[in-house]
Amino acid sequence: MAGTRKARVPMAEQIRLINECRQSGMTDADWCRENDIAVSTFYNWVRHYL
Repeated sequence: MAGTRKARVPMAEQIRLINECRQSGMTDADWCRENDIAVSTFYNWVRHYL
């Protein structure tokens, strides 16, 4: 279904997810794939909060 979007993730949750990824020992891309997060979205969060 084209045009469907996921709900916006709150700032505190974004920061928690960034920390979880970095502590996982996985590459960012692998972690994002497993957690169904677009890598571009993840790096936008990183750019804003770190």
